[in-house]
Amino acid sequence: MNQSLLSELNTGIIILDTSLKVKFINPSATTILDTTEKSSMGQKIDQLFYEEPDSFYDFEESIDEKRSFTKTDAVLNLKRGNKVLCTYIVHPFSNSEETGLLLEIINKEASSELIERYRMRANQQISQDFVRGLAHEIKNPLSGIRGSAQLLRNKLSSENLREYTDIVIKQTDRLTSLVDNILGPNKKPDFKYQNIHYPIENVLNLIENESGYENIKIIKDFDPSIPDLYIDSYLIENSILNLTKNARDALIDANTSSAEINIITRISHGEIIDGERNSTVCKISVVDNGPGIDDEIKDSIFFPMITGKDKGTGLGLSITQGIISQHKGNIHFTSEPDRTEFFINIPINGNKDLDLQIANG
Repeated sequence: MNQSLLSELNTGIIILDTSLKVKFINPSATTILDTTEKSSMGQKIDQLFYEEPDSFYDFEESIDEKRSFTKTDAVLNLKRGNKVLCTYIVHPFSNSEETGLLLEIINKEASSELIERYRMRANQQISQDFVRGLAHEIKNPLSGIRGSAQLLRNKLSSENLREYTDIVIKQTDRLTSLVDNILGPNKKPDFKYQNIHYPIENVLNLIENESGYENIKIIKDFDPSIPDLYIDSYLIENSILNLTKNARDALIDANTSSAEINIITRISHGEIIDGERNSTVCKISVVDNGPGIDDEIKDSIFFPMITGKDKGTGLGLSITQGIISQHKGNIHFTSEPDRTEFFINIPINGNKDLDLQIANG
């Protein structure tokens, strides 16, 4: 079989011999089953997953009777304790060289999750466009208000009356700063080929002496094999810093014992970004063992001005999402008590598209 072609397929493909040992596994299958090619090769299929009740008798029967079968809405129990909902198809094959099974796995959770992400992304985009438009409308009169307050201050001889104009100027500056944060970076991104761990290490150096991290264990788990990405290092640094600060605040607010923040980098396969499946992406995760995100704000957490904190503007995640979109990537999360994980996916093969995007302004 053409294993090179099988490696490019979006569905998970596993080739088994007659004893149900793995002879080949493609990148999509390793992603679905949360495993690696190295640890899977030569293992029996029950070392990768099992079902309840056990269904591997059907696999053996498929070989004996040379009959294909399909299992719809199967729940696979993975070796690391996770579960995945999928449909799988078993095809027996036989040629002059070998006999075995070809197992095709379609991740139904990924499809459902993709639909949900599209829905949330559409709602977020509508909200962001509205807030940014409103911010532009607010910013123009703020300049006029501040200028008028300064002129009035210069006309007043009483220091007591000048205190009132100073309040107007100070509050106007505060609103202007808030509007600028809503609008996000006003400079064109400076994309360069860069090791993704460079901006992450900068974040780790920044938070080393920053207040609030004294009782939090910072753990880094990096994949050194990730190739250089075409990124704006400063913007990526700000994105990771926003996620790290959010994790810190959640741990402090909940007074979490044995508080931890894990920063993880990995290569992932088959991620879908804006409707296109990317063969290879860099996945950056920021994980904390805090209380989790309130259910009430999970659907709107990337909207501007939405926050679960008592203090805060609710702009960090919205700005981070905008930055990652500039890198043709995406950001999403999973959250439950004792584990919240934010994922950033940046395509490794998206450099040419970024070059064209920048060239076209």
